[in-house]
Amino acid sequence: MQGKFDYLSELLKSVRKQLLDEVDALSDKQLNQKLSEDKWSVSQVIRHLIFIDEIVLPALKKAVQQEKSMRVVDKNIAFILDRKNKLRSPFPDPSTVFMSKDELLKKLNHVRTPLIEYLGQLTEETVFEDKSMVHPLFGPMNIKQILEFMALHEKRHIEQIKELKEICIRFSNRG
Repeated sequence: MQGKFDYLSELLKSVRKQLLDEVDALSDKQLNQKLSEDKWSVSQVIRHLIFIDEIVLPALKKAVQQEKSMRVVDKNIAFILDRKNKLRSPFPDPSTVFMSKDELLKKLNHVRTPLIEYLGQLTEETVFEDKSMVHPLFGPMNIKQILEFMALHEKRHIEQIKELKEICIRFSNRG
């Protein structure tokens, strides 16, 4: 990637670093602790983000390879950061099977790296605004906005992890 869309790779790297920093001090047990039936564990949140990276890259490659261009109007996606807006993932809940922090973080890095590498291979700037893919909740979105949404979505889940950590700390201090 070159030029005015370089910020997208940097944004995705920066947000991923925030996520890694947020979970750094957590133990395997804390990562996998499910605090209630209606809340995901931190491990489930991370698995959800892994899943998103796994499905976006092939869809992104397919969109870029399409012969026709389809320019779509940018959507207002900033609201995704407001955790008062409860959104239900259109995907199945992530597994609750115990996974060590090392395994989770290895998978997390393993799925993001090819995405960043692929973005680095895109040399035509027009691809980011002229090619689109279908988001399960928002419909057609251009590639630039899909990548911006991924960063916002991850930031939303970082806030969720902060909330879970706070509950976990309060819970462990009672015992």
